[in-house]
Amino acid sequence: MKCNKRNAFSLLEVIAAVVILAVVAAATVATVAPMRQKSEDKLAVQDVASLNAMAQTYYLEKGYFPPSIAYLVREKYIANTTASEKTRYSKLAKYTYDKATGTFSIPTP
Repeated sequence: MKCNKRNAFSLLEVIAAVVILAVVAAATVATVAPMRQKSEDKLAVQDVASLNAMAQTYYLEKGYFPPSIAYLVREKYIANTTASEKTRYSKLAKYTYDKATGTFSIPTP
């Protein structure tokens, strides 16, 4: 009798490998999702601090706070010429602004 040996994986081995990969992928996604939200929250705090610094600089140079964020763009405190800068400006425009005190804040949901 001939011994027929094959060098291949059985269906059961392939299914087991796929299941293990799925479990690892699910664990990775569950770990990364909260980190992404934390990162976005920290970026929002940094953006607000940067906007407040720009508003204070505007006040020191002009003697009054800018009426809106559009004035910071018009006076070139915030760049708004390239596509990435326009995208960033649209994200910055979502923060609430108090004209009387010249402070930006993160809107409450």
